[in-house]
Amino acid sequence: MRVISRVGAASVGVLGLIVLVGWYLGVATVPDSVAGLWTMKPMPALAFVLLAVAVLALDRRRAVLGLGLAVGLIGGLTLAEYILGASLGIDVLLPGIDFGGQAARMAPATAMSLLLLGASVVASRFERTTVMLTLVLAALGVSLVAVLGYAYGVSSLYTVAGLTSMALPTALALAVLSVSIMLQRPSLGLSGLLRDRGSAGRLLRQVIPFLVFGPFLLGWLRLWAEREGWFGSAFGVALLIMSMTLLSCALVWVAARRLLELDRQRDGAMQALAEANHTLEATVESRTHQLAETADTLHALIKIAPVGIVQLNAAGGLVDANDRWLALSGLTKSQSRSDGWASAIHPDDTDRVLREWQVAAGEGAPYETSLRFYTPTGQVNWVQVSTAPIRDAGGVIGHLATVTDVTALRMAENAASAASARFEAAFDSSPLGTAIVSLDGTVLEANRRLLDLAGRSSPVVNEPIEAIFLGVEVGGDGDEGGEAGQLVDGAVNAPSTRQRLDRRMRRADAEETWVKVSIAEIQESEETGQLLYQLEDITARRLAEARVEHLAFHDPLTNLPNRLLLLDRLNQALLQASRRGLGVAVLFLDLDRFKFVNDSLGHQAGDAVLTEVGIRLRQSVRSTDTVSRIGGDEFVVICPDVGSGADVQKIAETIQRAIAIPIAVGEQTASVDASIGIAFGLGQDDAETLLHNADQAMYLAKGRGRARYEIFDDDLRARIHQRLDSELALRDAVELGEIETWYQPIVDLQQNTVVATEALARWRRPARGVIQPGDFIAIAEEVGLIKQIGTEVLGQACRAANALERGMAVSVNVSARQFVQDDFGQVVKRALDESGLPPEQLWLELTESAVLEAIDSAAKTFQELRGLGVRLAIDDFGTGYSSFTHLRAFTVDLLKIDLTFIRDLERSQHDRAIVEGILRLADSLHVDVVAEGIETTNQRDLLKAMGCRFGQGYLFSKPAPSVQPMVQFVH
Repeated sequence: MRVISRVGAASVGVLGLIVLVGWYLGVATVPDSVAGLWTMKPMPALAFVLLAVAVLALDRRRAVLGLGLAVGLIGGLTLAEYILGASLGIDVLLPGIDFGGQAARMAPATAMSLLLLGASVVASRFERTTVMLTLVLAALGVSLVAVLGYAYGVSSLYTVAGLTSMALPTALALAVLSVSIMLQRPSLGLSGLLRDRGSAGRLLRQVIPFLVFGPFLLGWLRLWAEREGWFGSAFGVALLIMSMTLLSCALVWVAARRLLELDRQRDGAMQALAEANHTLEATVESRTHQLAETADTLHALIKIAPVGIVQLNAAGGLVDANDRWLALSGLTKSQSRSDGWASAIHPDDTDRVLREWQVAAGEGAPYETSLRFYTPTGQVNWVQVSTAPIRDAGGVIGHLATVTDVTALRMAENAASAASARFEAAFDSSPLGTAIVSLDGTVLEANRRLLDLAGRSSPVVNEPIEAIFLGVEVGGDGDEGGEAGQLVDGAVNAPSTRQRLDRRMRRADAEETWVKVSIAEIQESEETGQLLYQLEDITARRLAEARVEHLAFHDPLTNLPNRLLLLDRLNQALLQASRRGLGVAVLFLDLDRFKFVNDSLGHQAGDAVLTEVGIRLRQSVRSTDTVSRIGGDEFVVICPDVGSGADVQKIAETIQRAIAIPIAVGEQTASVDASIGIAFGLGQDDAETLLHNADQAMYLAKGRGRARYEIFDDDLRARIHQRLDSELALRDAVELGEIETWYQPIVDLQQNTVVATEALARWRRPARGVIQPGDFIAIAEEVGLIKQIGTEVLGQACRAANALERGMAVSVNVSARQFVQDDFGQVVKRALDESGLPPEQLWLELTESAVLEAIDSAAKTFQELRGLGVRLAIDDFGTGYSSFTHLRAFTVDLLKIDLTFIRDLERSQHDRAIVEGILRLADSLHVDVVAEGIETTNQRDLLKAMGCRFGQGYLFSKPAPSVQPMVQFVH
């Protein structure tokens, strides 16, 4: 309807624009074929354009209001001109139009119609639909009268009091616009009735064409016949009346038939209603009697039923409750009154129940829920609560609630739900495809799982069961063999056994599926009537077994072979080597700076680096080589059929170049290198030993500067055996008393006196003599024996220092690993207490690396030692990685200049400047300095001249077992 409305309005708007353009161009220039349009005046044409826009933009309320007011104002002012008999200028409102002597003013009927249509548009803006329809119908009536005047040639119908007549285009445009405005509200008025799908709509759609067009056509025919001279006016009137009568009779007959049909439908409905009413009365009477009996029964049951009854006021407060409710809630009646009943609700249900109850009580609606009571004794009771409002004429005056103990029911429901779930899992949703098969092998029934296994498009029911399986491979590996074809016969012939066998199925989509087939007999009258096939999909298990087997032998991150598969392939390579007379090379790789990547970029970046390294390794080796990741950042490459060491060294160099290329990790870049150990083996070598040898060579490469490769040879083997032998012997050295303390004096260079002696650890190893600390201290630190050795040396030094002259101190070296132990302060205190040595006679020497580590981990130990009164010294000062600024972190008493600066003191101006700088720094910090490694008198004299106070070295005395200093002061 609205589409028709918009099309009609748009047509009238276009007509108005054409007329306006014609008037501006001049009527004389208009073609004769459309000259009749210019009987329409310019102002009506303008009004039609505005009305057309208003209809097209009816949803835009402000625009519609303005356009409607404008059209109404045009029509109203024109009527005012006719009434007042004076011109208000509305006729010549459009400038530049030459009327050529014609009257510019529109007809009064046109003005009235425009006023009505403009008012109807304004009414539609304010949703005044009745007013709008009334105004539109009035405007439509005016335009139709004019149209009839033109159709019948009666000028009085379109001329008012001999004034300007309404032009035919104007009348038609007004009629179209009126209909367009009505159709904008298709659910109202005549259009609404026409759209009605009921009796009224069907009747109106049948008669409306005759009502609209019938009288018009009859009148026109009568006038045409009179003009043709067929009959006179009196006969024409009589003929018109007779025609109208016949038309009316026909319409009344159609309406009467429709009403007769409606009466029949009504009578039938009334009769059916009467029968239903009679039946209902009988049913109600019978039901009332039954309800009365039921009410008596229910009244008796309520008295004995284990149900809590609660009466609540309109606000939800408890007024009264029976004993059963009190027993369920665990509250007394006084505790339950008002809002006290809510305290019985379980804390987990309180918020929900109170929130829902407040909403229901506020709306006066029934409420039902399940909740838990938590009694003061700790018992939890599940209850079902149902409330109903109590009403009177004024509204809700209270609520009545029933509280039913459903604890046992809830437990039974849970048990039933669990049983139902088990039943559904076992039968309806079983993972086993199940089929009932006749003895001849035809499928009688199949469950959904079996259809899924076979493929939905595959026929299963009424087909041989063997059709869903692949053909049996006789003499196979045992999963499918010759006995598979005897499954059915076996089941029948051996009713006490259950047949189980793995079979392959081919789905409709050609996908192969592995299933485990189980066959059992279905007994009927003590005989086997049918067979029960159960098919378990084991495809995933088979794939999982393959996957597990893969994971068992491969690294999950890089997908490289792991240690197990590595050893297997290494054993195979060694076996082949014994047959072919060639060698096998093992390259053991450890990534340098990988820990920095993990710490700085995160473990995810570290995994990305490991994955990329695995890819680069595979690309760098031969196709016959095996690349493996055995853990962390360690990789192993097996190179079989090696003819010479040069071939392996070339592979190692290729690997190092590939790994050294920076690796992009997201927006970051990681750089790592590889330290590689290489070991060669022949057929008779052991795989584990060969791998261990490559590992030892790798550690040698790391120790010699990293990012390089080393080859395991006899020299490295000898050093490894020697170190292992030393490690084993060192573990018993302390208990066997093999750790000794030797002493080297420290002298005052200015006074030529002995001020202290330094305790130096020695290991007197049987059959090997005295071992220097450089040969065993590093091993002790690595294997965790340094604490025992350090404690032993400290105790020996403190006890031996008691034999020194009063005021002479003993200086003991402390390992960094020993110093950062939490109990080191207690170890020193115990040594002093047991020996009786005054704390100020004990010097503790730490290397710069130990001081640097202590800054973060042993600040408390520093303070504890300072509190004891022990003097602290930094040994080998100037050789560590710390700077002089670390001296500010801890207070020390002595600096020991490393012998590397003293050795070339006589010849090197550079070393001399460093020593002078250390002495000036120590002087500014009020710290004493000990120069180590003095071997010549020139070195001594230079140090004295520089102001160095203490010295130590072979010039004065070599280390000796005796604590008493044997010093020779050479002049």
